[in-house]
Amino acid sequence: MEPILPTSTDLTPTTLKQIGALPVVCEPGGLWKVTLITTRDSGRWSIPKGNPIKGLSRAEAAAMEAYEEGGFIGKMVKRPIGSYLFWKRRSGHWELANVSVYLLKIESRAEEFKEKGLRQIQTFSFEDADEAIVEPGLKTILQLADEKLNRARR
Repeated sequence: MEPILPTSTDLTPTTLKQIGALPVVCEPGGLWKVTLITTRDSGRWSIPKGNPIKGLSRAEAAAMEAYEEGGFIGKMVKRPIGSYLFWKRRSGHWELANVSVYLLKIESRAEEFKEKGLRQIQTFSFEDADEAIVEPGLKTILQLADEKLNRARR
C-alpha cells in the first residue's frame, strides 16, 4: 500500500494578517526602552498583537490590542515600522501570520484592563529584549526601532 502524500494545496499556508504594537518608553536622559508582554499560551516574550478591527485603522487596532493586553496608553505612530512573519499556534494546526508593527510611545498605563493578570509585563533595554524574544522577524523590528529611537544617543 502506497502512502497518501499531501497535495500542494495542503502544504500552502494561508497567511493571517495581524497588527501589533511595539510599546516603547523614554527614560529620563532620553534613552528609549521597549516594554514586552508574555503570550497567554506559551509564556514567551512578545508584543501586543491581534487581528485588524472593523471600523478602526490598523494603527488604531494595534493601539486597542496594546490597551487590552497590557494597559498601554500613548501615542501611536500612524505608519508601521515594519512587519514580520511567525507561525501562530491554532487548535490542532499552525498558521502563518504576517504582523504589521506600529510604534506606541507609552504615556501611561491603565490600572485595569481586559487581560490584566493573564500576562507578565516588563520593560527591557533593546539589547535585553533582543535576547528575550525568540521570533527572528520581531528581533529585526526591535533593531529597526532601536536605531530609529536611540540613534541620536550614539
